[in-house]
Amino acid sequence: AAGVTAVCLPQSGCAGVDSREVAPVRLLRAAGVRVAAGSGALRDLSNPVGRGDPLEAAYLLASRYGMRADDAYEAVSSAARAALGLPEVRLEAGFPAELLAVRGETLAGALSLAYSRIVVHRGRVVARTSAVREYCDSAAAVALDLPRQGRAAKHGGGTA
Repeated sequence: AAGVTAVCLPQSGCAGVDSREVAPVRLLRAAGVRVAAGSGALRDLSNPVGRGDPLEAAYLLASRYGMRADDAYEAVSSAARAALGLPEVRLEAGFPAELLAVRGETLAGALSLAYSRIVVHRGRVVARTSAVREYCDSAAAVALDLPRQGRAAKHGGGTA
């Protein structure tokens, strides 16, 4: 009721340098506290391999903290913007085009495989990341009819 927001840094365990305890995200949310999440420093003592990737932070909230994918994404998107005092992003005519396009059939799928993405800032593409996942010729790949990049798949499959 007081409008409190807690910001969690899931890549560093939301704790001190020597402790890997996890923040009580579920307890905070149950108490009505808005939980936002971010990445903190790109590389520091508590997270020497940090990448500053909000989708990775959302992935960790879902996998480590047990949050639902949509709640985890909300923590790194609209809740983070609100904590910073930024206006809500709306996908409507007349509003600035600020968006991240990620491949995935569901939000959970996008969080787990957010390798290919396009970032639009003020209506312009400012970053594009592409990744190709190809399954090699193996008995398992053939049996499962896994996708092949840019080639006709063997044994009755198509291209992916």
